[in-house]
Amino acid sequence: KEAYWTPRGDVFDIGQTTHTAIMRLKQGVVPHQAGGKVENSNGNGSLMRILPMAYCHRNLTLGELLARVHDVSAITHAHARSQMACGIYISIAVALLEGADPQTAYLQGLQDIQTIYSVREFLLEKPHFGRIFSGEIAKVPVEEINSGGYVIDTLESSLWCLLNSSSYSEAVLKAVNLGGDTDTTAAVTGGLAGIYYGVENIPKQWINQIARRQDIIYLAERFARAVYS
Repeated sequence: KEAYWTPRGDVFDIGQTTHTAIMRLKQGVVPHQAGGKVENSNGNGSLMRILPMAYCHRNLTLGELLARVHDVSAITHAHARSQMACGIYISIAVALLEGADPQTAYLQGLQDIQTIYSVREFLLEKPHFGRIFSGEIAKVPVEEINSGGYVIDTLESSLWCLLNSSSYSEAVLKAVNLGGDTDTTAAVTGGLAGIYYGVENIPKQWINQIARRQDIIYLAERFARAVYS
């Protein structure tokens, strides 16, 4: 409504699922019950914003962390499929934060969540993640990688780009060049690539073009203090 965190003062493209959730929040619905729970509520809106949760891993068990990840997803996207996509992504991110290379983090992240996603609610969703749980998403031909707004497509394409690249810029450019929902796919890819390659390996000319760069840095510093204090 107020364009508080928009890059240039205009509200745009929040998506229907997110819009509906925000309206429910304004009506007083508790946050973790505001998100859509139906089949067509599985856009990539919660996946694209979930990465900061990975930095809470030092203070929580993985089970505790993913329970919170599911709640944070549910603010806008409460279907088990969206929650599970966020959980897989965070599990892989945690492995990267602990020092694993991308391929190892991918496999370790999947292994670490097997028990958590063996309960019935998530087990019913597991077939949708078949190509990811195969451990071989990187081998899928590029023409079979979809990069639209569906949460499964975004997770698959971001992992594919990360695992088929050897630098931050290569991973993000692969994501953009897939087409489709390019900004979100690149953001989700860049989150994992940024952890592994480090901020020092993000091209300086890219960083210098970011709108409200100093505001973002200040926000990140406040977040770091909140998490690690």
